[in-house]
Amino acid sequence: MYLLIAQFSIMNSISFRRFNLSVILSALIVLMFVGASQAQQKKSRVKRSTVAADTLLTAFRSPPASAKPRVYWFWEFNRVTKEGITRDLEQFKAKGISGVNLICTGGYAGKEPLPGVEFLGAEWRALFRYAVTKANKLHIEIGFNLAGGWTLMGPSVTKDNAMKKVVSAELRISGPTKFSGTLPQAPMVENYYHDIMVQAFPAPDSTKKIDPKTIIDLTSRMDANGHLDWEVPNGKWVVLRTGYTLTGHPWSKWHAYPEGDTFKGGEGYEIDYLSKAAVDDYFSHLGKTIIEETKKAGGHLDYLWSDSWECGKLTWTQDFANQFTRFRGYDLRSYMPVLAGYAVVNTEVSERFREDFDRTIQDCIAENFYARFEELCHKNGLKVGNEAGGPNDIPPQDVLKNFGHSDILSGEFWVNGNRNAPGGYNKNPRERLNLKQTATAAHVYGKQQAEAEAFTEQEKDGTHWSLGPSDLKPYANDAFCEGINRFMLHQATCQPPSDGKPGYEFCAGQHFTPNITWWEQSPAFFGYLSRCQYMLQQGKFVGDVCFYIGERPPLLAPPKYLIPSLGPGYDCDYSNPEVLLTRMTVKNGRIVLPDGMSYKLLVLQNCTSPSPKVAEEVGSYQGLQVSPVPSDAMSLPVIKKIRELINMGATVVGPPPVRSAELKNYPECDEQVKKIAAEIWGELDGKTRTERRLGKGRVIWGKTPREILLADGVAPDFSFTGQTEQSDQFDYIHRTNGETEIYFVTNRTNQHEKRDFTFRVAGKQPEIWDAVTGKMVMAKAYSQTNARTTLSLELDEFSSYFIVFRKPIKTDAQGDAERNFPKLTEIKKLEGTWNTTFDPNWGGPANAKFSELISWTQRPEEGIKYYSGTATYTKSFDLNKTANRKNKGKIKPERLFLDLGNVKNVAEVRLNGKKLGILWCAPWRVEITGAAKQTGNVLQVDVINLWANRVVHDLSLPKEKRITKTHDVFRFDMLNVNTPLLESGLLGPVKVYAATNEQ
Repeated sequence: MYLLIAQFSIMNSISFRRFNLSVILSALIVLMFVGASQAQQKKSRVKRSTVAADTLLTAFRSPPASAKPRVYWFWEFNRVTKEGITRDLEQFKAKGISGVNLICTGGYAGKEPLPGVEFLGAEWRALFRYAVTKANKLHIEIGFNLAGGWTLMGPSVTKDNAMKKVVSAELRISGPTKFSGTLPQAPMVENYYHDIMVQAFPAPDSTKKIDPKTIIDLTSRMDANGHLDWEVPNGKWVVLRTGYTLTGHPWSKWHAYPEGDTFKGGEGYEIDYLSKAAVDDYFSHLGKTIIEETKKAGGHLDYLWSDSWECGKLTWTQDFANQFTRFRGYDLRSYMPVLAGYAVVNTEVSERFREDFDRTIQDCIAENFYARFEELCHKNGLKVGNEAGGPNDIPPQDVLKNFGHSDILSGEFWVNGNRNAPGGYNKNPRERLNLKQTATAAHVYGKQQAEAEAFTEQEKDGTHWSLGPSDLKPYANDAFCEGINRFMLHQATCQPPSDGKPGYEFCAGQHFTPNITWWEQSPAFFGYLSRCQYMLQQGKFVGDVCFYIGERPPLLAPPKYLIPSLGPGYDCDYSNPEVLLTRMTVKNGRIVLPDGMSYKLLVLQNCTSPSPKVAEEVGSYQGLQVSPVPSDAMSLPVIKKIRELINMGATVVGPPPVRSAELKNYPECDEQVKKIAAEIWGELDGKTRTERRLGKGRVIWGKTPREILLADGVAPDFSFTGQTEQSDQFDYIHRTNGETEIYFVTNRTNQHEKRDFTFRVAGKQPEIWDAVTGKMVMAKAYSQTNARTTLSLELDEFSSYFIVFRKPIKTDAQGDAERNFPKLTEIKKLEGTWNTTFDPNWGGPANAKFSELISWTQRPEEGIKYYSGTATYTKSFDLNKTANRKNKGKIKPERLFLDLGNVKNVAEVRLNGKKLGILWCAPWRVEITGAAKQTGNVLQVDVINLWANRVVHDLSLPKEKRITKTHDVFRFDMLNVNTPLLESGLLGPVKVYAATNEQ
């Protein structure tokens, strides 16, 4: 439009008569239309942007099925009926659980096994088909754990296809002589043994060093019975007979309960996870059976599952020698004495072989099991899900690589140690040891979801029905901050409704079934999880650093911890060799992956963690040796890729390797690695000379990642006042989705906290999203400086908020308010007597009075002290103050809130007959503005506690006097007559607050 006016002036100054006025007017109209059209397009873009933003908020408030939790659905002893299946699936759907993972098991909480249908029998198959059909009809995702236990095991597994280990025995002979006799054989497990090879070598001195050139292969001279004929040369000789047998680990063969944790007909060996043939054979039995029954049902399964590795270590399979050559590029025969404790050539060479041996185990597990399982599932139109990293007593594994062959990646976290834990919950990272590992695998392999088995518990006095949703919340928050963004709730036992309540259960908690006391209120808790999971599935994780964990087995990533060299406020991922070699490139100076993840720095950590404490924790949990000392070795392909990345523009941090990580082509491989290292690191010494350019990038040695990031102008992504002194008081995770930045901030203390938090975002309006309520408010008290935004947050105990930045503002804009949360003023404390009703069907009195709000366990009446279930508190009250207050000269409507103080464990509030909602965590507060009156208010609070108190008391009673229906005795003494009672009821103090928003 401005262009038209300028042109019109020029034309008028030359000769207006040359132009037809109508033409000019026509042009003016056209250009005005174009301008208007452009303005309308801009308006439409703004509108579309607003709609898109609203879509995010709408889905946050009502998350899709993909963001709702799944649940482990246990068929204990296959004691299931159509009625139980129907009830569970319909209730899961109604309460906000979107998927079930069907696991048949016998891991029971009681003393004796329960009767059930025969596994894979005609009745079981009919029930399975019904479950598939019902789940499909309800649009509930359904998977099947391919076992009668956790990982792949069962009666179809032969000894040849079971887990095996290398064993050896030796005979010492002096020559020259003719030897004819039976060689000693290593002890065998379950009468199973096969020979691998027989070798002879001169008996070494005390160093036990062997020259490989002196090793004689005698394998062909020994018959099937172990008899050897050999002309022994002069000197002292060792004859080493190497073979393999079953591992003998307690969990390498499952037994029926009570000896083990499966059911009759489910017993059997774990498969050989190093063998494709073993996987294929197993799949041809159970896998195809499940697939065929699904087809008969006219429905579909979503995935097959392999659960947690708890079956110990394995070191051999029938074709391991060939597998070793395939992966490592040389023959292992000359080095086999290393496995018997000898040193071939020297200790360094032997150690390299030992690492190569363990690497081959890692590669076989990843490729022959996880990749093959993935291939078989995909071939049959199914996804594959795995707990592919433990959780305990595992062989050497490259867990990230395992997860690369998973559609559903899962870790697990526990809630053991919660009772009487300092600070209100058990912060020990051991309870969530593999969560960061699972999340980082999702990030580096391009998977949108990182799942976790959630809230598992197994400990004396606290396993069954002992934790409410508020107890579980801090563990959920920790898992989210580790990077987990979907839960598989642990667990729900399917059982006939006729079994009664609370019913018969699996030996580990929690129990998310329609039998729990707070099931009708559970959507409030599940809704919180779903909203968090939805937001944390958006976009990509934000981490500034990728730590390369190296090539020394085992390849494990640590839990989230305060990395000394990185410090608080930054986050990271971890990379294995496969990701570095096949998925990393560089763009605009950042290390990038094909799916959009990127990092500022690649740090050559070359170990799980340099922290001795963290390394020891990870190692002891997995039954492995995990060294905190970074490896000084690097394979030729890896160092070549490092050089390539630097030349492309990457910043790589860490010292140079001094040798090769492989035995292949030794010692030439060492010289090749040193040569390339000299080219990359040049004159750097890590002390006086710490940085150099190479191509478009740089290598740095002797500076911490934090120092480098700060020097590069990359401020901490998240910080708060007091972070230096107590960095673990709050935690966070950050995801970016296009132009939207999403932070999740958690209070890890059991205290109300008010702090200033700073985020590495500027030019965008901060918004505060509450996943408990689904509400969003614009932050009005904030400041921007140095490309960061600071705002004040008030967080109640173990509470959390999403801080979302998505709407553009000026980079110098500042909030114009003093606070982001209403100022609360107490106007009424509800004191005096409360009338309370209990359910007589569960042993409670129809009416009781509480002159003060105390735990039910402090009452003398047996029906209250040991009561489990719902009780209703009723009280009438008047409000003494007006509903309008002056605020800075303006009259504003006053908002009113009811605060219950403390509740054990869930509350549902009604005021004057109006339902106001469910409270399950701090703050135990609900708005009553629209329901409250000045006088004559009638408050009703339904309070629901947990089953533990009633069950514990019933254990002390004769069976005919018990109210609950469950186990007579609890396995492992996890509930018993001496289990301490849990606080229950409305504990208060109950107050009414007036709130004003100060602008």
